[in-house]
Amino acid sequence: MQQRGRDRLLRRLHWKLTLVWAAAWFVGVATIGTVALILHSRFADEAFASKQRLLAATVYGLTWFDPKGAFHDELLRKEPDVFVPGVDIWVIAPQRSKPVVLRPAHPVFDIASLPELAARVLADEQDTAIEATDSRGRRYALRVKVTYDNADKPVAVIFVIADPSVRDASRTRFARGLALAMTILAVLGLAGGNVLSRYLLRPVQRSFQTQERLLAAAAHELRAPVANLMAVSESARLGDVSPEEGLAKAERIAAHSAELVDKLLLMARLDATVETVEMKPLRLDLLVEAMLPEDGSVSLEAVESVVEADSRLVRIAVRNLLENALRHGSSRTKQKAGNPVRVTVRNAMVIVEDDGPGFSRDLLDRATEPFQKANDSSGTGLGLAIVQGIALLHGGGLRLENRRPSGARVTLALTPLSSDIS
Repeated sequence: MQQRGRDRLLRRLHWKLTLVWAAAWFVGVATIGTVALILHSRFADEAFASKQRLLAATVYGLTWFDPKGAFHDELLRKEPDVFVPGVDIWVIAPQRSKPVVLRPAHPVFDIASLPELAARVLADEQDTAIEATDSRGRRYALRVKVTYDNADKPVAVIFVIADPSVRDASRTRFARGLALAMTILAVLGLAGGNVLSRYLLRPVQRSFQTQERLLAAAAHELRAPVANLMAVSESARLGDVSPEEGLAKAERIAAHSAELVDKLLLMARLDATVETVEMKPLRLDLLVEAMLPEDGSVSLEAVESVVEADSRLVRIAVRNLLENALRHGSSRTKQKAGNPVRVTVRNAMVIVEDDGPGFSRDLLDRATEPFQKANDSSGTGLGLAIVQGIALLHGGGLRLENRRPSGARVTLALTPLSSDIS
């Protein structure tokens, strides 16, 4: 039931993240597409208008009125590129008895009001542009330019009339291509959102799995002390052991259980990254020196090492390393001289070595996981997992090695305050 509830929660989170990403992606794509469409429309309008202005300027430069008022277009006739198919070019002088002085051989558009329009433009002396429909209902775009006689008086108007459907067709083609591109981008964005949301939910899924493993292992580990406590109580009740002996055993079991619970709580907080970390400058060498036992079982070689760290969490990590080393490394050195455990502090690292049996081959790769320990170990199996969690909170790491011919080496690396690591 809990598994199904978790899966439903993850699916809801997945679809919510996907929809949020897709919405943001769609808005971005739509905005870019709209801007592109507006810019293309403006560029198309400007390109179309520029061609008309160029034709009008060409007619203006290659035609003229002589002092007698005669219109000359000989030079214009020599430029065949001026007369573009589908474009009407008119020159109308409204004050003359025959106002039309230049007309297309086969007009494309039927516009009867050109003389009246020429008279109004000539009165204003202002170039203009108009889009409308002719008498046959065909759309046209008209560009007007005033021309002058040899005395610089406005005498005629140049009309360049073109079909705007060419420009509109270009807009339509661009809009269709843009719509296709936006559709492809939208599909890619939706697929990318799906993949991204799955990737973002991986830490959550791993956290759920870690919590499930932690709870299952905790239930298994707590079952043994509870059973032992019940057995001691039953033995004391039946008189198999004295009350004093039963109470002493119960106290040892309770102490072990309390230690296990404390480590479980710390492990859960570290795993959930809710443990408060107060990063301050810390003399790592002095902290480790103050934590060494006074019986001479641990030797120390240290140089000044300053780190930015939480002193409380670092103490917990160092204490776990020392306890593990003394538990597993002291038995082999009881019969020979020397310190069973050696600690080195340098370059923002704490290195703990022992002469014990070291890590077994299958345990070396998973010793930092919760409840992973040797079969003959009396520990909780949480010490190294806690140390690694603390190291990761500080941006460091934990490295486990076997020494030759025997023994283990555990290196705790913390983030240095300055260039302390050589």
